[in-house]
Amino acid sequence: MTKQQIVEFARKYFGQNFVCVYKKTGEDKTIKKIEKPAITAIPTNRDKSSEFLRKIAASKPEPIQPHFVDFKRDLTFAKTGKKLPVVYRQEANDKLFTMMYRYEFGKQSDVRYDYAAGYVDLLGTDKLSADQVKQQFYKLACDFGINVSDNAITVSLSGLNENMPAAVALAEKVLKNMKVDTEAYNQYVGLILKGRADNKKSQSANFSALSSYGIYGEYNPQLNQLSASQLKQTNPQTLVDLIKNLSNYEHTLYYCGPSSLAAITKLVDKQHRMGKKLLNIPTKKEYQEQTTTQNEVLLAPYDAKNIYMMMYHNENTQWTPERATIEAVFNEYFGSGMNGVVFQELREARGLAYSASARYMMPRLKNHPEWVQTYIISQNDKMSDCIRVFNEILDTIPQSESAFQLAKQSLTKFYASVRTMRGGFFNAYINAKNRGLDYDLNKKIYETLPSIQLKDIVDFEQQHMARKPYRYIILGDEKNLNMKELEKIGPVKRVSTETIFGY
Repeated sequence: MTKQQIVEFARKYFGQNFVCVYKKTGEDKTIKKIEKPAITAIPTNRDKSSEFLRKIAASKPEPIQPHFVDFKRDLTFAKTGKKLPVVYRQEANDKLFTMMYRYEFGKQSDVRYDYAAGYVDLLGTDKLSADQVKQQFYKLACDFGINVSDNAITVSLSGLNENMPAAVALAEKVLKNMKVDTEAYNQYVGLILKGRADNKKSQSANFSALSSYGIYGEYNPQLNQLSASQLKQTNPQTLVDLIKNLSNYEHTLYYCGPSSLAAITKLVDKQHRMGKKLLNIPTKKEYQEQTTTQNEVLLAPYDAKNIYMMMYHNENTQWTPERATIEAVFNEYFGSGMNGVVFQELREARGLAYSASARYMMPRLKNHPEWVQTYIISQNDKMSDCIRVFNEILDTIPQSESAFQLAKQSLTKFYASVRTMRGGFFNAYINAKNRGLDYDLNKKIYETLPSIQLKDIVDFEQQHMARKPYRYIILGDEKNLNMKELEKIGPVKRVSTETIFGY
């Protein structure tokens, strides 16, 4: 679309029914500062309750009965005639289907797949233009797409099951007959570079890049990317070939819908073209969470009146499912939501932060460590107070039996009310498999919740979080921060915007 086309469209259809908003950049010289009033801390009342709350608590509703996933009961594991592994779930009364080919490698094996997936979405085939491809899927009431994550590539189809055979055939034609469009590639690269320039102006994008750098170091999800020169020098045919050759690697078929397993395997054997002997999945270089051996400050610049800050601690403790319940209760009691200790102490009682939370993080992949993160958004001049109060509650963990019981009740009702639907069974299976589990972790947490006591939470926190070395990851304007206070915490490492973004 050109600017003139947009102008003509607006004149034709909007007439005078519009508001024009101008975004001005630069320093505003008209701002007048006012004296900031003092904020008096208020005592929290975690152990008190209103009459209304007591009535609600005394009510006896019919308890919700949980329904957990049983992979052996809810999923069928098979193979097609061509020996392609299948994970199948029948939804006999459904008219819709979800289907995907999943490859157990992604950006950590070859980051080019990420760009390839975005590029081929703009392409047509030797017989259909890009627009015609999308029109054909639209007529079939089906969606087709390729997604690339750090550890997996999925080629997905979903939509009206009666049109599934036609959609599968069309997807195969697209995957095997994509035609390079150099102009589309140049525009695609332009969009990527424009997005990168926009990200550097975004406070949240800056903090995301800084956090990635602070947790993983120089090899991280943000920095694992092709540079502008690499993108411009890449032959688009190379990206197309990566997608065309995907089916020659080991992969698994997932299907959820009304069709029988026999019908699905027959259809895929007929339509899905793959190598006679599939290649092993490529090796990958995993992002590795860094350990924290001493207090230190990682500071990146951003011109704003507030800071984003994370405190990160990692002792390289390997996660075990036996700790999942106590970690879940701790997160609910201490760091999550408006009832959590962190939110109440930093925001409600003292007015120190716009947002505040803390979590004990469970790794998504086997053989990765668990770690701790805290998070605040606060005014620049309140940074020191936020750090002081955060450390106080980390070292002493305020205790309230009533708040603890509320956290347990909340978690109990959450796990009892969770319902897994359709493709969610696949997500549950994949997530468990990635952690080295063959069962639904939610079931284990729910069944062991009653045994957790407040003392367990306190002991857990004191062992894993109190008086530990932290990396203070801060995004802010250095000239408005109390650098002397930061230097008392530990060595200050300054990183530039270009360093955290990689461009």
